[in-house]
Amino acid sequence: MSELRVVVADDHQLTLSGVADSLSMNGVTIVGRARNPRDAVALVLETKPDALVSDLDFGPGPTGIDIAAHLRKKLPKLGIVVLSAYGDPRLHHASLTEAPKGLVYLIKQQVSETADILAAVALAIDRAARAEKGHLPRVNLTRSQIAVLRLVAQGASNQAISLQLSVTEDSVSKTINRMIKRLGLDTGAAINSRAALIQSYFDAIGANR
Repeated sequence: MSELRVVVADDHQLTLSGVADSLSMNGVTIVGRARNPRDAVALVLETKPDALVSDLDFGPGPTGIDIAAHLRKKLPKLGIVVLSAYGDPRLHHASLTEAPKGLVYLIKQQVSETADILAAVALAIDRAARAEKGHLPRVNLTRSQIAVLRLVAQGASNQAISLQLSVTEDSVSKTINRMIKRLGLDTGAAINSRAALIQSYFDAIGANR
């Protein structure tokens, strides 16, 4: 991960500095910082980084998804992580542009350490590479599986999921493991399988608009 070059975009200076500085302290080269969508796009096109870490909401105007959709056409191998405060961004942004393939959502409330962002960046780069080659698994999940994924995306533990859905914790664990295998998710050390599952949930709800 020490060779990674990343652009960070957020309209809040404190968040922008926090994310960029924490990544920098962990061996990532920050090649640009942007506080609005226009600057984010310009910096990425100029510096050609490995990944972009962008906020979802920049206020009135383009969102992080708009940035991602534009850049994916220009740089198909770019890893893109969008930070969202919402379990389902569409609940607060009904008119969101359709997310490009390979994009990774990272729920802000689930970020407890820099390793979480690094894992999301690794996942985003992996997904971008597979999307370009057409190797992303097709998302075709049952309603019960999506119900489990929705709670995973909200940060719920297996125990909490079992209580809410009135099933055993063992059943939840088996459902999650089956989905990991079914979707062909990489569960290596560098890529968190739970983060990959969360992205599968966003893929699923995106496919069912």
